[in-house]
Amino acid sequence: MAKTAREQSTFPLGAVMLAASVGSWAQGIPGEQTLKPVTVIEKAEAPQGKEALQTKKTTIGKGNQDIRDIPQSITVITEKLIDDVKLDTLRDALHYTAGITFAATENGTDQDIRLRGFPIATTGDLMIDGMRDPSQYDRDTFNIERVEVMRGSASMLFGRGSTGGVVNQVSKKPLLADQTDVVGTVGTGGYYRTTADFNIRTGETSALRINAMYNKAGNGGANIDKRGIAPSFSWGLDTADEFTVGLFYLKSNNIPMAAVRYVNGDLARVRPGDFYGTTADFANGEATYVHGAWKHAFANGGELRTQLRSGVFDRAQWSTAVGACGATPTAAGTCPAGAPVVTSLNPATFLTRSGLTPRKDRYKATYAQSDYSQSFNAMGFKHELMAGVDASREEAERFQTNGSTLGIRPATQVGTPDNGAGLIGTGLGPQWRNSSGYSAKAVGVYAQDMIHVAPAWKLLGGVRYDSFKGDFEQLNYAAGAAGALTSVTRTHLSNSPWSYRAGVLYQPSPTQSYHVSYGTSFNTSADTYQFVTPQTANTPPEKSRNLEIGAKLDWLGGALSTRGAIFRTEKFNERTTDADFAATTFLLSGKRHTSGLELDVVGRLTPKWEIYGSYTWIPVARIDALGSAQAASVGARVGLTPRHSGALWASYQVDSKLRIAAGAHGASENRPLQGTSGAESTTARVPAYVVADAMVEYKFTPDVYVQLNVNNLTDKAYGDQLYPGFTVLGAKRQVLATLGVRY
Repeated sequence: MAKTAREQSTFPLGAVMLAASVGSWAQGIPGEQTLKPVTVIEKAEAPQGKEALQTKKTTIGKGNQDIRDIPQSITVITEKLIDDVKLDTLRDALHYTAGITFAATENGTDQDIRLRGFPIATTGDLMIDGMRDPSQYDRDTFNIERVEVMRGSASMLFGRGSTGGVVNQVSKKPLLADQTDVVGTVGTGGYYRTTADFNIRTGETSALRINAMYNKAGNGGANIDKRGIAPSFSWGLDTADEFTVGLFYLKSNNIPMAAVRYVNGDLARVRPGDFYGTTADFANGEATYVHGAWKHAFANGGELRTQLRSGVFDRAQWSTAVGACGATPTAAGTCPAGAPVVTSLNPATFLTRSGLTPRKDRYKATYAQSDYSQSFNAMGFKHELMAGVDASREEAERFQTNGSTLGIRPATQVGTPDNGAGLIGTGLGPQWRNSSGYSAKAVGVYAQDMIHVAPAWKLLGGVRYDSFKGDFEQLNYAAGAAGALTSVTRTHLSNSPWSYRAGVLYQPSPTQSYHVSYGTSFNTSADTYQFVTPQTANTPPEKSRNLEIGAKLDWLGGALSTRGAIFRTEKFNERTTDADFAATTFLLSGKRHTSGLELDVVGRLTPKWEIYGSYTWIPVARIDALGSAQAASVGARVGLTPRHSGALWASYQVDSKLRIAAGAHGASENRPLQGTSGAESTTARVPAYVVADAMVEYKFTPDVYVQLNVNNLTDKAYGDQLYPGFTVLGAKRQVLATLGVRY
């Protein structure tokens, strides 16, 4: 069997001869003597978070740092939690951290993520290894070692966006070990998934790692069909110069879950997982990028990390939304005029089917960054300096339908989900034409210093300057499917904002860290890569700030870590509309803020009990000021911001072979946005929910195991992704059986 958790190696000949000579001299025996072989047993390198829910390190703050030394709230979802709960996608993983909600868009896409009540995905606050990952594609976890969530403003580190926080996906990287993991899972709904993780040590300081995935599921009509591969090669590992190059490819041809319109302003009580879409629905995506990294360690202890990533991302989606109808729908698939209002559903209730706005886009993005870190003494204090520069070039093309008839989705009934319906009429689906274009360049420079002013006190200060320039075009066509291009509206945007970060840490012992921090962020008009007009181009960036007081404490000899924080996140310079200025510019007169409490616990209560918990309470989420066109929403609560949200996972090691675990995630009542003000809807809501999950694992040997998961134990129907007119329900109950082998 290949060497895995432990490796054997024999001392070089010179070392053996030296040992023999020393042994002979010490005993006064002639040197010519036969010795037993000298063998060293060493632990192979293990991926961080592979064997535990707890980790005390993070790379989200630029470089590999102790979480206790970062004066902001950080939650880490390790690979063990991902594997335990079977969190196949990034959205699944984020269900297990509190304070995050998901907004559906008018296209039904699900990548609009909210953290502390502020959007993070549409502004590019999703990261891969600390660099922006802006496109909206179906992010899978097969190549993710862990997911790191930093809460609060962070533009000083990452540039534009970062108001509510950032989410960093840490890629799996080559290790100096020979190890292969093959995992196969089958489950209800025609589900099967295979992942393979090959790590091959190719030399003393080099290794090759290949991660691959294939996933397919029937899921009652909402189908999954995706595959991915991510090879990477490293050399110079554990030397002064480490290099890594790699490729990532992910392709999906899915049929998305249909959206369900609200019934009497409430969540429609259809069964979770029932698919009411059509055979014409699709959600196709392709992500391809290459990446490289170089880490250089200087003799004085300094370190320089340089990364490059360049890729192309394609996505196209067209899906269905169903609505209740109190009478037989018309031949056009719509509810007839004067039909009674539906207040509750039964199997005979008619459902109209309507197509959401088709969407297609292509992104091209190249990112480069270098970060330098150095510890030194100056002016009587120890300094921990970080400084860096990053640059990006982004291009985007978006497409719209060409005005042709798309076809009609036939109506159905609640009792007949997935009836195999397709389009009727003359339309065969979307026919595309270019609608808008985007090209931008950005450069950022930052510097940060942490000063040890006393044995238990540290002061942090940082500043960043960004230069952003973008060109946008909107293509306008004459009416009709054959409408010719009539004009192109071009807009140029240029912003050069500053960002700041400050903090105080008090660490009276290795197990205690208390902090107060302040940070700023900014959002340009280009943060959605689309909505840039002459008016918004004339508007400076929005600005936000975050104030946080928190503590990070370790218990039980470091086996258990807890985190708590009180925060206030405020956007104090928000774009608003005003009738007097609508023709030339928007105003920056808007204000909103959220305030709340966050708690995390992770680690071992005993050698047998392991626990992970995350909880957020946001009692205040308020619109403080808006322009005259939206003034009616002042004082309202911010949408997509439930007061309570949380997740819990606990496992118990019954004996050396058997482990059982259970957990849950959920939120209190949630409401979608209403209009453009960001206020919560007064007419639509989804009720509070708790979704329970469970797992049993049995290890035949340390390298062969079986695992049984039941997710959504009670088959709970809950609103997962919210839009003003509809919601997309969460996944139904699923039973999964897994066999894993390591060799």
